[in-house]
Amino acid sequence: MLRTVLIILLVGHGLVHLLGVAKAFQWAEVPTLTRPITRGAGIGWGVAALLFLLTALSFWRHHERWWMVALVAAVLSQVLIWSYGRQAAAGTVANAMVMVAVVLAVLVWRFKQEYRSLASEALSHAANVPVHVITEADLLRLPQPVQRYLRAAGVVGRPRPRSMRIRFRGEIRGFDGPWMPFTTVQVNRFDVPERHFWMDATMKGLPTKGLHSYKDGSARMTVKPLGAFSAVDLYGPVLDTSETVTWFNDLCLMAPGALIDPRITWLPLGDRSARATFMHRGVTVSADLVFDTQDRLVDFISDDRSALMPDGTFERMRFSTPCRSYNVEEGVRVARYGEAVYHRPDGPFTYGRFTLLELKYDP
Repeated sequence: MLRTVLIILLVGHGLVHLLGVAKAFQWAEVPTLTRPITRGAGIGWGVAALLFLLTALSFWRHHERWWMVALVAAVLSQVLIWSYGRQAAAGTVANAMVMVAVVLAVLVWRFKQEYRSLASEALSHAANVPVHVITEADLLRLPQPVQRYLRAAGVVGRPRPRSMRIRFRGEIRGFDGPWMPFTTVQVNRFDVPERHFWMDATMKGLPTKGLHSYKDGSARMTVKPLGAFSAVDLYGPVLDTSETVTWFNDLCLMAPGALIDPRITWLPLGDRSARATFMHRGVTVSADLVFDTQDRLVDFISDDRSALMPDGTFERMRFSTPCRSYNVEEGVRVARYGEAVYHRPDGPFTYGRFTLLELKYDP
């Protein structure tokens, strides 16, 4: 809704500036503008109109730096308004509204720069790890269902992933809230556990930005409506453990080749499941991996993750990510759709639905 309003404002405000062009070049009578406008000033009005229309196009196409053009347009427009006088003063209100949007866009851009910096550093470090091509010998220490999973996924003969970038779209909700649509982009590093996750969502009609970062065993989650203020800013040992589970979940589902990691210990549970345990910086997490008759990973179940409750506290709760709709991405078979589920005493609660848009290993 706010997005549509801003586009209408930019287009309408831009078109109004064409009246100054028409007045200056005597293309039409403009009764609302009685004072003369020189041709030089008319060119200025035309440039302002073009900049506002270009801003609207950039914003509509999701160009992140649209605000730079908007800033120039609003400043030029205001200079023209001040030079012309009261008859154009109504444009000041429109310029003020544009400037509010510019300030919010700058705040979002700066917030996302945190993600970009963290992601770039993680990928840079991961790129220095020597490439290892996965062989059958790498699979021998793994339980039989895991071996079959990796073979069926197609990882043998391919490089072990050192990092990955994933894009999702979907929807998410809290225990006491409605579904919120989102798109995400994230970067994971595997030689040293690291995960940086950026979310664009809509919460109560407001554009909302979220950044989850996990590095050096420490995690932080920040959520900012309009990108302007922190509605959620969480960190601490409970979140550290939960994000370790999330990082491990990503590895199992989206980067099966990384399961040959010798730091992972295994306990066979049967012909179609196995328990994997991983420890990092004093935090130990485990998960049961469940496979179907086609050797596809269909669920990841862990009791080491905590749910954020409506009162702002954390409660440890069984967590699972059932998935389906498999496809080959980057030469490896992975699920294209998955859900995030907490298993409450009164039954399972699905709080997230994810559809894979892009997967890139070692980007």
